[in-house]
Amino acid sequence: MTLDIQRLSAGYGSTPVISGIHMTAAAGRICAVMGRNGSGKTTLLRCINHVLPPVKGEIRILGQDITRMARHRIAQIISVVPQVNFSPFSFSCRDMVLMAGAARIRPWAAPSRKEQDRALSAMAEVGIDHLASQAFNAISGGERQLVMLARALFQETPIMLLDEPTAHLDFTNQHRIMALMRKLAAKRQMTVIITLHDPNLTCHYCDDVVLIHQGRVAAAGKTSDTLTGEVLARVLGDNIRLDVTAGGVRVAVPARFDSATNRPAHDPADPLTTH
Repeated sequence: MTLDIQRLSAGYGSTPVISGIHMTAAAGRICAVMGRNGSGKTTLLRCINHVLPPVKGEIRILGQDITRMARHRIAQIISVVPQVNFSPFSFSCRDMVLMAGAARIRPWAAPSRKEQDRALSAMAEVGIDHLASQAFNAISGGERQLVMLARALFQETPIMLLDEPTAHLDFTNQHRIMALMRKLAAKRQMTVIITLHDPNLTCHYCDDVVLIHQGRVAAAGKTSDTLTGEVLARVLGDNIRLDVTAGGVRVAVPARFDSATNRPAHDPADPLTTH
């Protein structure tokens, strides 16, 4: 396994956020981390990237203890697409991408022409090479997210962490990004760990899933086996259910509510089959 986490507990100050986390992730696969707001998804990513040191437990990356790695070594192994992106300086989009090469560029050296070409190639792979000279802070939130994805690709790491990368994207770009990540994970044999709120994106694009509830792993495994209606209701709330369309596609849909009881109402006439 590329990533192996055992008995991980972490938090901020004296406040625990995640406890006893166990999970693994393999090369060439996308692993989704799902849970309600405040469940500990982002905290888990920060621990994996060693931005937040664990209180207990162990995180092994490529067989090595993450706590024993130098920061520049971690940057050579793990790239991150954060949830919110804004720069206090007016860098161009190309410069934002080029900064991800810091771990392999000599101190005080300028990026070579080869590095600049690689940065543009990463932007083209995401479909934003036309934004290269534009100011990063002057483009839309969704476009900034795409720049950060190109930046992570340019870093060329075996592991990529993405924290809700589809949050600011329209429907088309959500699926475009997820399809691209699936292709890149297989092509480059990358280990991709991604936090998501949309069960449908998880169903369609993620090989594995870890569901966190109140800071602990509620379920984990292969997506097709693990992401059941019962698990979704238990982790995300009872206003959600997993159905199968007439074409055989699994979809998560809102449950109908009985206004008198404020509980899900089951409609026997519903053409979809609840699981």
